[in-house]
Amino acid sequence: MIKFFRKIRKKTLTENKFGKYLIYAFGEIILVIIGILIALAINEQTKNRNNIELRDLYIIQLNDEADRNIKELNNIKNDAIEMLKELDTLRQLLVNKEYENPKLLSKSMILLNFNEFFPIMITYENLKFSGDLKLFDDLYLRNSISEAYGTFNNIKTLESIDEKGVTMYYENYVMLNVRFMNLSMSTSNYTKDAYFENTVLARRVTLRQNRDAYENSIESLKKLKITFSELKNENISENHN
Repeated sequence: MIKFFRKIRKKTLTENKFGKYLIYAFGEIILVIIGILIALAINEQTKNRNNIELRDLYIIQLNDEADRNIKELNNIKNDAIEMLKELDTLRQLLVNKEYENPKLLSKSMILLNFNEFFPIMITYENLKFSGDLKLFDDLYLRNSISEAYGTFNNIKTLESIDEKGVTMYYENYVMLNVRFMNLSMSTSNYTKDAYFENTVLARRVTLRQNRDAYENSIESLKKLKITFSELKNENISENHN
């Protein structure tokens, strides 16, 4: 088409038909502009399609991470629940003042255990540091992702508090009152003083906080998976239409 206009333009110029020359020259310019606009539109469509494909790949990976984190969180939550049962037994022994009960020392060993969750965040970290989080133009979806992974920060904080309590108990109490050679009490006041009792009560509080934080994170991840599923169904419906 451009060659056609160019031939006519040259012919009119040789025939001194300057008015027609300008018309055909203008038509040639318009065709060039239209061609550029079409090329830009095609390029933008290709870019958008590639972005959607990359976003969908991220969603697959995020969904997989959510499954793996949920599994680990359930395991660690169940551990916390079992530890709480042991602490409840230990507390009851103290309430009943059963200081000579052989279970007291063995149950007290639970005070040296603590949980630590190591979340899988490879895909989310890639999203943040690559700037690809902007691919999720749906604000609700983006917030759902950030909220779910943000629950890991709360878990880390609570676990850190719990671990400090364990460390203090070990350094300030166990090392002074327990003979590790035969796991016997080195003082007659072991488990009878306020420090031991307060440690039991404090651990029950921190472990409950941890358990609740694990459960909250599990629920956030499950909601995120539902959001991914809804988005997938919407895309399938749009493609069929």
